[in-house]
Amino acid sequence: MPKKHYFAQIPTIAIFIAFAISGPLGLLLFILKHIDKDSLKKEQANAAYASDFRASDTRPGAQAQPAAESPLSHDLPTAEQKKAKERQKSMTTLCAVVGAVFLLAGVNGMFIKGPGGMAEMFRYLAQMLGGGGALWLSTRMSRTRKLERQLDKIVADRDNIPLEELFAAAGVDAAKGRAAVESAIEHGYFGADAYIDNRTGTLVVRGPAPQPPTPPQPEPTPEPQDPYTDLLRQLRQANDAIPDPVMTAKISRLETLSARIFALAKQDPGKKAQLQKFMDYYLPTALKLLNTYAELSRQDVAGSNISDARQSIERSMDLLVTAFENQLDKLFASDALDVSTDIAALEGMLNLDGLTTPDFHTNA
Repeated sequence: MPKKHYFAQIPTIAIFIAFAISGPLGLLLFILKHIDKDSLKKEQANAAYASDFRASDTRPGAQAQPAAESPLSHDLPTAEQKKAKERQKSMTTLCAVVGAVFLLAGVNGMFIKGPGGMAEMFRYLAQMLGGGGALWLSTRMSRTRKLERQLDKIVADRDNIPLEELFAAAGVDAAKGRAAVESAIEHGYFGADAYIDNRTGTLVVRGPAPQPPTPPQPEPTPEPQDPYTDLLRQLRQANDAIPDPVMTAKISRLETLSARIFALAKQDPGKKAQLQKFMDYYLPTALKLLNTYAELSRQDVAGSNISDARQSIERSMDLLVTAFENQLDKLFASDALDVSTDIAALEGMLNLDGLTTPDFHTNA
């Protein structure tokens, strides 16, 4: 439905009559008429442009296609947005004109003519305050319109833009910038479908909104390494690095004994206290000697120092095998004591009950 332009239809003679009755009233009607006529001309020009665009479209079926289904229709403001934009412009001009008229009328009555009494003084003062407030509102609205046009130029033909980037380019803070963007959307600066995606803080002009970033997944906490497994792995690596078959057999024996010791420690945590020195000294020292033996075995020079060191390590292997066997045996000391105690208790109970001596007396 076309907008009614009542002020544009005011006859010029009526404005002259208004001037004769009241100068400010005549000036106000004169300004409103020209604003309304300018708005009417713009609407007529837009309607003519739209008609020419539809007439120049020669594609098949283009004449029958409604204007709302145009491929670029989503980039054009809706009728409501156009009206809101025109209202903003008209209100800015109206506030400026009304403010100037009332401010001048108040100043003229207060300082040039001079108030005839208290009532007139208050009336002139109210005119000055009202006019000043209207001018301030007009200035604020004018700055808002200027900022909206600036934001529209920054966005240009982008499908979407982060609000932080938009505010930084415009040189405004987040609060002022967001209010200006919302006002610009209402006035159709970015097109009919523009909106603010609050999930990502993005102005979406067309198309889908960008997906919010996926929160980083916490890295899985590595399971604590089993010290027993690590020590067995080191023994295996040392054994693989030594080519001597006699040494390999002894190291394999150490591996077997160590595996049994570790298995007992896992089954009975109470035995771990007995392995403190074995874990902290004997086994690390054995690994150090075996790694040294492997390094000496890789040397091409058969010098006396290398030979003596290797022989010393070879002799120590018998001691280490014996020590590992004794360590395994010590882990069963408490078990052996428990067995002895249980047997002693069993024998005592059997003796008390007379079950250890055969009874040859039977009833006839």
